[in-house]
Amino acid sequence: MLLLAGIVAICYGFVDRPVAIWARGLDPGIVAVFRGVTVLGSFGPYLAGLAVLYLALRFHLRRPVAAKQSAFVFGAIVLSGLTVDLIKPLVARWRPVALFADPARYGFAFFKIGHNHNSFPSGHATTAWAVACALTLLYPRLRVLWFTAAAAVAASRVIVGAHYPGDVLAGAWFGVVITLALGRTACFREALEAPVNVSRQAGNRPLA
Repeated sequence: MLLLAGIVAICYGFVDRPVAIWARGLDPGIVAVFRGVTVLGSFGPYLAGLAVLYLALRFHLRRPVAAKQSAFVFGAIVLSGLTVDLIKPLVARWRPVALFADPARYGFAFFKIGHNHNSFPSGHATTAWAVACALTLLYPRLRVLWFTAAAAVAASRVIVGAHYPGDVLAGAWFGVVITLALGRTACFREALEAPVNVSRQAGNRPLA
């Protein structure tokens, strides 16, 4: 937590503002590409798909362990998302768009609710990194793919002008740490260990 605070402070003082100015001057074609990437950080489709997957695995396919694995990913997204949603109005950081408004605003408004000052932490980055971490615990061989996708989502939030680098780093931190903590609970520990145990016995990894 102290390391995160230090990194965010460095970003606030030396990185966030110049990167936001750089992103503002990018070619519109590049920004358009990353607008497509950024939707991968929207939590709604994940939650809807995982809810359907859980019901199918639990009640139709009768695979309770796989169902609990899907519930774990669902829980990681919800818990990390609620955490950052509680933080946003407390710190109320102005979004990059406010930096280019008249008058320009940069920093924290504190204890305010509104889209223009709920930049910290990035919710999309939180979701993307929570999903990447959860899938890595289930399918570690594909961890490069999961975290590459999460990094792309985090970068897209900066490139489209929705967040500062410090916002996405904080979001990624919350997504990973909360997911790891959830995976260590008694509720999900056995389900996360199940793929490893089965793979040792049967030589393959079950789908979740």
